[in-house]
Amino acid sequence: MKKTSLIYIPLQRSQATYRLLCFPYAGGSAATYMQWAEQLDADIELAVIQLPGRGIRLVEAAYSTMEEIVDAITNAMNLLRDKPFVFFGHSMGARVAYEVCLALEQKNKPLPVHFFASACAAPNIERELPPTYHLPNKVFLDKIAALNGSPQAVLEDEELMELILPALRADFKIIETYCNKNKHTLPLGVSVLVGSSEKFKPAALENWFDLFESNTGIHTVKGDHFFVDKNKQPVIDFINTTVTCQLATAESA
Repeated sequence: MKKTSLIYIPLQRSQATYRLLCFPYAGGSAATYMQWAEQLDADIELAVIQLPGRGIRLVEAAYSTMEEIVDAITNAMNLLRDKPFVFFGHSMGARVAYEVCLALEQKNKPLPVHFFASACAAPNIERELPPTYHLPNKVFLDKIAALNGSPQAVLEDEELMELILPALRADFKIIETYCNKNKHTLPLGVSVLVGSSEKFKPAALENWFDLFESNTGIHTVKGDHFFVDKNKQPVIDFINTTVTCQLATAESA
């Protein structure tokens, strides 16, 4: 598997039972998750989604629709069927991961054994804020800066931003125009994570529970929307506990 592959495994663990597949947030890259590889329990192998238009695939054209992303990921997963998946998606990544689940089920492919929805409203919750993806560059970048997820030095680097902007706009168009009112229940469990200073309405998070057979509740992590970058250790610890303890116990029962 190449370092530029859509799905990349940074640390091979052939004896691991599970493969944790991590989906990035809008405008984000696999870099968010790379350091997790050695901190996950030995029974978990990390795999990361590397979308084009950012990170190591910066010069490639970004996907422009949810369908493109989902088709590409489900096809790439066909090469990785040696161990069951666990999905972790942060923000936009959670909704992409959910759509991948639906596509896998429709194609009669194996589903993940557990789903982590992080910092994201349920797919059937429509955005209340007006879209930003179509705004002029300066206004759009001011909106991005207000999210506190990008270093100011990056936002002020005009050459770099010229390269990144197409992927940012594509991601924000996808997520700002997306809503799935599907009420089908997937036959697996979900865990919902949220930052302590995020301001989701309760229903926005609780609605995830209606889409899965079981749930472990809502788990709060200290931080803002980007706690997955700024306070990752509690997230890794929670994943380790959930996967190696609860899933293993359920399978042995």
